[in-house]
Amino acid sequence: MDWHKRAQEELQEKAEWRDRDIQALRDLVVAEECLVCSISDEFLIKFLRAKKFDYEKSFKMVQRYCAMRSRSPQNFLKSLPSLAKDTMDCQLQNVLPHRDSLARRVFIFRVGKWNTVTTTPEEIFSSNFMCLELMAKEQKTQISGIVALIDMEGFGWDHIMQLTVEYIRNVVSLVQNSFPIRFREIHIINESYLFDVTYALVKPFLSEKIRNRISFHGSDFESLHRAISPAILPRDYGGDQQTFNNCQLKEALENLEDYFQELQGFGYTNNIVPSEVYEKETHPFPAFCLSGQLPE
Repeated sequence: MDWHKRAQEELQEKAEWRDRDIQALRDLVVAEECLVCSISDEFLIKFLRAKKFDYEKSFKMVQRYCAMRSRSPQNFLKSLPSLAKDTMDCQLQNVLPHRDSLARRVFIFRVGKWNTVTTTPEEIFSSNFMCLELMAKEQKTQISGIVALIDMEGFGWDHIMQLTVEYIRNVVSLVQNSFPIRFREIHIINESYLFDVTYALVKPFLSEKIRNRISFHGSDFESLHRAISPAILPRDYGGDQQTFNNCQLKEALENLEDYFQELQGFGYTNNIVPSEVYEKETHPFPAFCLSGQLPE
């Protein structure tokens, strides 16, 4: 595959302009008071590719990426491989070793395997964030994007009761406008009627673009296989590969301890985020909190 050609066709990336583009974004970042993050080429190119080299949109994403930590620091307390071992040992997430037919990474998240007694929602957020960071470091993935497979088998009221609108908003923000990776497709499988309850809360936060990229398959693996080839899927999903095992993922994350340690220092000084970083956000249930008493 000609990755340079693909980057130019899909992202408007031109090799002869790359240094100029990175410097333009760097100038915006440096000029932003109280914003603390890397200004390296490697860091900034991720945002430019995620926003097809639109300087202003790329800078907005850098702001939101850093603002996530300042607005919700609790979601990042365990975002170090050394602190997330227990969560990763639960076999909730995996990045498949083989890319799909369009050379995209496939990320699997088994929500229903989450033990709400031993693992907090914030720890789930931290571990998912690290998985995204791992994929976003790959230049091929910056260009091609990723496919997410969300397995809802076992998802129940114990999970729903852990969620708040604020937490859901943070998760959606990670997917659609605050993280430098392109979610090309999102596939939901093994969803039950309880998923409808959660999706009703999530949907108002989703952009039309993201909503159009979500597919629901139920327990129909044939439907799933039309989107993701069984040749790269684990046996758990009717695929040809070994059963689900994230040992390679855990090892890859452990090798990036220093990188994640550096990220811990990113954010806004004194956690003061400029109001213009976020547009006014609305939700039909602004005070709805599932971790407390259900509304009458």
